[in-house]
Amino acid sequence: MNKIDIAAQGLAETQNVTAAPATTTLRLDRRFWLILALIAMTYAVVRALVVPPWADLALPLRVAMDAALLLILVAPAMFFLYSSMRSEAIAAREAIDRENATLHERLRAHDLNVRLTAALDMAEDEDSVMRIARQAMMLATDGAPTQMLLADSRESVMRHDLREGWDSDAGRCFIERPSECPAVRRGMGTVFEDSLILSACQGMRGPMERNCAAACTPITVAGAGVGVLRALGPAGDPGLYRMLQSLNTAAHHVGARLAVVRSISASAREAATDPLTGAANRRSGEARLAELVQQSVGYVLAMVDIDYFKKINDGHGHEVGDRALKLLVEVLRGCIRRDDLLCRYGGEEFLLVLPGVDASAAVAMLQRCRSELPMACSRAGLPAFTISAGVADAPNSNPTQQMRAADAALYRAKETGRDRVLCASDANVEAAAPIEAGDARA
Repeated sequence: MNKIDIAAQGLAETQNVTAAPATTTLRLDRRFWLILALIAMTYAVVRALVVPPWADLALPLRVAMDAALLLILVAPAMFFLYSSMRSEAIAAREAIDRENATLHERLRAHDLNVRLTAALDMAEDEDSVMRIARQAMMLATDGAPTQMLLADSRESVMRHDLREGWDSDAGRCFIERPSECPAVRRGMGTVFEDSLILSACQGMRGPMERNCAAACTPITVAGAGVGVLRALGPAGDPGLYRMLQSLNTAAHHVGARLAVVRSISASAREAATDPLTGAANRRSGEARLAELVQQSVGYVLAMVDIDYFKKINDGHGHEVGDRALKLLVEVLRGCIRRDDLLCRYGGEEFLLVLPGVDASAAVAMLQRCRSELPMACSRAGLPAFTISAGVADAPNSNPTQQMRAADAALYRAKETGRDRVLCASDANVEAAAPIEAGDARA
């Protein structure tokens, strides 16, 4: 609905609100004149009956008697008319207030819709979406205690817990997974109207007040409920249902943008990942090296290769060879740090980018991986295999030359018996040695 439609709808509702007092006024005018006519007729009849007995009274006394008679007839009628007018005026005022509140809520929801759409269209990652969601929580609830819980999937642990307007743990939700939330399971916004109903939710572990109610609505990403947006309010407050509409709007927009952002992130990860082993691909390794050179960060390169990999494929089949590659990646990941990068450089050869370490630390890490590999093969039910590795710590300003030095050290490790780790500086190899080493790598 665009702004013109909202304005037209608002004008129509305003006209309806204005028409209500006009109808009430017309009805009151008719009632006034009807009562006035009845008073006149009653006065005429009563006066006709009582005038003969009053004929002998003095003029001032007759006037006083006429005035008293008129007052007796008029006072109850005027009181009835006043009471009726006052009741209808109060009812009309309440109707106007309700209509104005409804119109205000619709305009506020439309304003929230427009602002969220514009802001989320500019959000390029999940952190930006979370920042905008926090602002939307305040806009949607007018400062009421609001909480948003969000996970990566329906069964995963909640990764985000955003709270606004919360001074204590009273009324907070502590569900661990979206599948545990009643609103997510129902797939629709729900108002829990009292604390007894709230206590039925296994996520409500904090202290609760008896007059506390909550409005909860699920956050859906790509058709799956992955979180909940909720706000607290007093039990029995109809404003909580109006607040639920704003929460629904915010949850819908946040979920829609998260679906786009996560889809883009998944595509980017897929483009940067080797599909077989899950390690980064060659392009990712080269990009990481360019980044480290640009930032002038020192790093060590290591080239790792499975010994006699062709014999594994020929003797046990390519499926076993693929499992061997995956196992090597698993063992290497268990040894490297979080900031290190492991990528499949080609075939059975892997590249390690290790920023902020020296060559001796890199060699020690690879020796540990080499020593853990036989036990890992035994646990996985794979034929035992070994690895060779070459390490180079310079020149950091020329990744291509440094990679050649690491590759030459690997070639030297193959030549000298395999199942070993050699450093380019210790192996006395030429940095310009060719990357493709032929049959010596088999």
